[in-house]
Amino acid sequence: MRTLKHLSFVTLACMIMMSCGNTERESVKVSEEYSEQLIRDMRNKDFSLVLNDMNVSEQGDRMLFQHKYHVLKVEKDSLLVDSLDWKPVNKGFFEKHENDLGMEIVSNHNNKLSRVAKPVGFDWAVGNSKYGEWEAAKKDSTNTNSTARSSTNNRRVWRPYSSGLFWYWMLRRPAYQRDYVGHRAYSSAGRTYYGNNTGGTSTYGTNSAYQKTKRASFFTRRSSSKTWNSFSSRKGASSSRYDGASSTRSRSGGYGK
Repeated sequence: MRTLKHLSFVTLACMIMMSCGNTERESVKVSEEYSEQLIRDMRNKDFSLVLNDMNVSEQGDRMLFQHKYHVLKVEKDSLLVDSLDWKPVNKGFFEKHENDLGMEIVSNHNNKLSRVAKPVGFDWAVGNSKYGEWEAAKKDSTNTNSTARSSTNNRRVWRPYSSGLFWYWMLRRPAYQRDYVGHRAYSSAGRTYYGNNTGGTSTYGTNSAYQKTKRASFFTRRSSSKTWNSFSSRKGASSSRYDGASSTRSRSGGYGK
């Protein structure tokens, strides 16, 4: 009987220790996300907020979640780019946009406000006949696979009329019509379009091959950070209301009168 009681006590003690070990640490909180400040400050102006970097660190005994942004401002068909330093964000907002590196997370163009993440320019520049047109993709002479060549040649790519800073910054990678059509379908349902997902690699966002090449320092920092790994493992062990960002619905619409 004593042995049974002893085992019960040990089991209870282990459960308490495990529970304490899984206790979530407090995080630094902000009263208002920078994105909401920007919406207020840029009222009635065309802009996009692009997620340029993310970080998880410690501030005392609390976890600190941060974003870096590019603010794209369209003025008289010219693109002005403000590159901002680190901004603290709330944990929930950070989790919501973990898959959105390199994408617009807030935008307002033609008096249409959107909080749905999307590939840069797909809502206001790509597909706009004022700025360019669709054309057949160029042949890839280095690809000897006839099937792949045929598939590539049948794709249409966006060709801008201007080659200035506007398009140099925004279209560092080809924008294909198939992705534009896919984005439009997802956007109409309030969802984020990441493109094709093959083996955990998407066309756009954090999990894209493009971002893994372009922002290699981000992925190195993320994988080597004990704080970030601890946050990720704890988050993975419990469900989050922000999981499945590709189907996350978000408010969008104009400012009104």
